Amino acid sequence: MPNAPVTLDPKGQGPLDLSRLAGVKLGNYRLERVLGRGRMGVVYLAQDEALLRPTAIKVLAWASAETRGQDPVQWFLGEARLVARINDPRVIQIYGAAKQGDYCYIAMEYVAGQSTEALIAREGRLPPETATDILVQAASALHAAHVAGVVHRDVKPGNLLIGPGGMTKLGDFGMAHGSAGVPVGNASVRAGTPFYTAPEIWRGAVANQASDIYSLGATYFHLLTGRPPFVGADLAEVERAHLTAAIPDPRELVHGLPDSSASMVMRALAKNPTDRQPSAQVLMWEGRRVLQELATAEHAANPPASMAAPPARPPPPRPPAARPAPPALAGRLKFTQAPFGPFDPAAAPFQAAPLDGVRRQLRSLVEGPGAALVALTGPAGSGRSTLLRQLAGDVSASAARLVLLADGSSRDDGRTAVQRICRAAGVPDEGATRLDGLLHRLGEERGRPVPLLILDGLDGGPGLAPDLATLASAAHWSRTFKLVVAGAPGLGRRLSSETTPATPDSCVELPVPPLDADQVAHYLRAWLLASRASGAPPIHLSADALLLLAHRSGGRPGVIDVIGSNMLALAAAIGRPTITSWQAWAASAETTWPEARPPAEQVAAPPGWPTPEARVVIDTCRRNAGLPPWPEERNP
Repeated sequence: MPNAPVTLDPKGQGPLDLSRLAGVKLGNYRLERVLGRGRMGVVYLAQDEALLRPTAIKVLAWASAETRGQDPVQWFLGEARLVARINDPRVIQIYGAAKQGDYCYIAMEYVAGQSTEALIAREGRLPPETATDILVQAASALHAAHVAGVVHRDVKPGNLLIGPGGMTKLGDFGMAHGSAGVPVGNASVRAGTPFYTAPEIWRGAVANQASDIYSLGATYFHLLTGRPPFVGADLAEVERAHLTAAIPDPRELVHGLPDSSASMVMRALAKNPTDRQPSAQVLMWEGRRVLQELATAEHAANPPASMAAPPARPPPPRPPAARPAPPALAGRLKFTQAPFGPFDPAAAPFQAAPLDGVRRQLRSLVEGPGAALVALTGPAGSGRSTLLRQLAGDVSASAARLVLLADGSSRDDGRTAVQRICRAAGVPDEGATRLDGLLHRLGEERGRPVPLLILDGLDGGPGLAPDLATLASAAHWSRTFKLVVAGAPGLGRRLSSETTPATPDSCVELPVPPLDADQVAHYLRAWLLASRASGAPPIHLSADALLLLAHRSGGRPGVIDVIGSNMLALAAAIGRPTITSWQAWAASAETTWPEARPPAEQVAAPPGWPTPEARVVIDTCRRNAGLPPWPEERNP
């Protein structure tokens, strides 16, 4: 049995035995039994007699605190202050710290479970999926600590606790140090456990985030294989191995381990800190990718007799109902529904070049093994929103794939694009952990086609919102879901530059080209055919009207919709099923006239139409189409 920890009695009355405090009450806490011992103190299970809940109490062991001349109480309390500023459910929470008589103690969250060290000692190496799930959760906790400016310095299996439901929590920050002014310990004191200590720490460097990543990589290796990556007969041999030995390949010890798992752990164990994952968050994302590949391989090797029911998911959006035609269009031009109104994306009136080609490319990118980030770009009204709705319908036709579609444009509700995606996924959209909740929900789809997240309307400023940039980084590094976004040209470059770390080729940008003049004519006629009563007399469209429509709209379907609606309103106002150059010139391109009622002054063409200004534009359109200029004497 190991020696019982003692602390020196500050009153000079001899040592206090910290292993025999069962029954002692410190503050509101009645100590019950020892849970563990470490260099900084003894941890007891206690009962909080005020709140009636089990609590872990860590009592400072004065004599064993390797503080090298520093005040051990300040070091001990510094741990509490550091952990208290980390807001993450996977970090063991601090309830308080106090001193009572001879005892200095920290009250902490009690995790009813066991450490991964105890789990390996009992069961040996862990299944790859279990080990990787622990890694992902530990990396999430470590990332939260690093964001709070805390370097743990002692990541190891003994400090990862597995609680109910398999939740992993990172604890024992007794050797941590902070970068934000909290005095605790001595950053120059070599900390950590030899089997998991980074090479630069052996050389005397100050611990940092990269050395924590190394320790977590060494821990993951131990979880996978049942032993640390570097062992030796004595401390010197272990040190030499960390400094000079080749990084072991876990696939030599674990049959069937995915290449991505081996690559991830060997990258984390790189001798040079700059060769490791740039953050614990990226390590977490890579771990999610390993989980996805493990589930896919398991499904391929052992296909189930029937696919298990997917987790609860939101129903697919219903196609919007068509609006009835305004009376002016219904009576005089025989429309049965409003032209250019809502429609079922699966049965769009216009399904031809160039939009059909973009639709096929978009679906190929989503369903293929290529980039996890796709940016569909074009100006407002280019048709990108329709293409996204069509993509959602095409892909969600298979019940095996989760598809989430949200509007990312600015709204008065103040919600971000990622908050709207969270809401669509049925996870909490508030708080610092909303992205974790979303990624956890997406992780429930392992073994199925990767989920598809679609965000429309990202036409903000030059930079992405921080949570959107993080979501894009998660898609790129984890490959556990695909992210398709739509916005202004250049959005793909922004996504590539703001992923973590920046990778110029991380996003495929797919531009939506404008319709040419012939395609504009086809688009308009397709809508007329879909919106009017069967057998209605045709609406005559002059060549100049179609050329002006193409010119004014820039070939953007959304702008064609507005101008086209107003052109028809002008034709209905004079009771003639004919669209001339005047209607194409006078129709507003800003907003659709309510109830198809144009301003009275715009119904009839002015005398001497076309005006000199209009003639220049019409002649330019005609010349570009290979037609002769406007005749000197001609009806419009």
